[in-house]
Amino acid sequence: MRTINPAAASDTMLSSGSNHLIALSQTEETKPLISAFQPAHDELEAAATARVHAEKAMGVPRITGRFLEKALERVIREMALLAHTADNNTTTGPTFKALFPNGLDGELSPVGAAQLTSAKNLRARLDSQPAAAKIKAQLMDKFDEALSAFKSAVEGRQTAENTLNLARAAEFGARERFVKAYDSNIGAIRQLFPRDRDQQDLYFDEAPTRRSSSDGKSDDKSDDKSNDKGGDTPTPPKPSTDPTTK
Repeated sequence: MRTINPAAASDTMLSSGSNHLIALSQTEETKPLISAFQPAHDELEAAATARVHAEKAMGVPRITGRFLEKALERVIREMALLAHTADNNTTTGPTFKALFPNGLDGELSPVGAAQLTSAKNLRARLDSQPAAAKIKAQLMDKFDEALSAFKSAVEGRQTAENTLNLARAAEFGARERFVKAYDSNIGAIRQLFPRDRDQQDLYFDEAPTRRSSSDGKSDDKSDDKSNDKGGDTPTPPKPSTDPTTK
């Protein structure tokens, strides 16, 4: 009897589940099993859809943040040039040292949330260092605008990542309950039709797997998918990490 591969993709599971529900409706003996399996199928369908939407929603804050980070870096470079000018174009003058104690690379090499923290520290030095007073007067508004925009982008990405992690966790749980419900129906049908393997197999149609052919088009196959790696197989949620955006 065909069982569900727990490592299969959610859409593969759902295709098998849909076929199973259709098969259950064909005979009076198995119709009562629909109500036992339908909730698990519907839950996985909703969870998989929510995860797909959460993945798509990551695009806006991720790409926007990349552009805003670059815009902030341009202002930081401009600040460095003004500092060199204030120091009579020397590379180790007091103004540059006051603003960039770790050098310009020290302000530009961080990424994502780390870049935001670094930029906030630079903004604090712009306020506190007397040698930077002239640069502050020239560049403060522009720097604050770039910093604020990037801060919003980083926070937006973190929110989107949290939403995606929650969606993946929900899908992971739904997949486990789906497999459990499917396996339960396998046992029930074995009891309904003992020693009749052909009849049992009628209720567990194999879902097609999509494979790319040499011409780039996809073909539907109904081979055994014990080796299906499941491209959208969710994993338990991971803690949000600082995205590499550079």
